[in-house]
Amino acid sequence: MTAQPKKPDDVLQTADDGVQECPLTQARPLLTRLIADAREKDLFSALTVRKERKIVLVTPEWYEAARAALAERSA
Repeated sequence: MTAQPKKPDDVLQTADDGVQECPLTQARPLLTRLIADAREKDLFSALTVRKERKIVLVTPEWYEAARAALAERSA
């Protein structure tokens, strides 16, 4: 007997800081949705391993703004 695949709503959790979290082992079939959420809803997603965040998906605009802010702080 094979296990039923989990539904996205069973896998994705929203943390207290508003970041959507997804276990890395479940992320592949959800990647298109996670990217769309970032681009269209400004909803960032963290991929987790054992509930610890390992990487966060953000928009290119957010990334560039963060880089500029860091560069400005270190100047």
